[in-house]
Amino acid sequence: MTSPAQEEGANPLYPIREVSRLTGVNTVTLRAWERRYGLICPQRTPKGHRLYSAEDIDTIRRILQWLDKGVAVSQVGDLLDKAPQAPVESPAQGCWSQVRQEFMRCLQQGDETQLDQLYNQLFTSWSASQLAQELLAPLVQEIGENSAEAVLLARYLRTRLGERYYHRAPHLAGPRLTLLPLETSATPDWPLLLALLSLVDLDFQVFWLDAPLEPSEYPRILQQQRPRLLFITGRHPQRLASLKSYCQQEKLGLVELSEQPSDQNQQPVWKPLDSTRVQGLLQEQEGR
Repeated sequence: MTSPAQEEGANPLYPIREVSRLTGVNTVTLRAWERRYGLICPQRTPKGHRLYSAEDIDTIRRILQWLDKGVAVSQVGDLLDKAPQAPVESPAQGCWSQVRQEFMRCLQQGDETQLDQLYNQLFTSWSASQLAQELLAPLVQEIGENSAEAVLLARYLRTRLGERYYHRAPHLAGPRLTLLPLETSATPDWPLLLALLSLVDLDFQVFWLDAPLEPSEYPRILQQQRPRLLFITGRHPQRLASLKSYCQQEKLGLVELSEQPSDQNQQPVWKPLDSTRVQGLLQEQEGR
């Protein structure tokens, strides 16, 4: 078996699939960053296949850091030579406020055609994790738990995310992740939906269920999927205890996607998920 890295003098070069595995960025996105934005410039084999250097991989990780900080991909090129901690002039707050208003208008009018156009347009300029954190998480707080707008938005996201994951599944090569709810709720499971949105344009192989399982079913599902990380929502004591026991025995990383507020009458608080956090969790799991 050949090594994923090819030697070019003293510097290894990596094919696009291996770079996707190392960084969590899917191959379609890597090509777009090269062709549309000129953010990376890999070498080519005589047959035209891309080969990435270690410096290219470092650049990709810096791009991810800027995206996770709320910078649009179209603006990242001017910032790559700066430290990610440097202050950035960002129109994000005003921009996101306007986008949320437009999204709300579409939901209130039940205008799914316009909602589709807006959704697709946003995906060309912002990462999915940014859309989850800056657009949808605040919007969910604004529209309320049981409103018609909330039900429409949840149904719309389930449909669009299901389609996107289905079409991308054959091309994904990254680590396996599993997302499971622990309890049934009368309101949409926003932590689950927001996590699915955050992960949809990364190169992770994602499996999820919409409804909770009985504790006896967890071992079978997890042995089938063999995830590197298990993400959960909800706080059902029996199911949580069963999963914690299984994960400890199998040395499987268990991550809660929401935290319970001190006021039990409030909704659980979603913990933002992005490429940097997932990669950190994976590295932490490998170190155990």
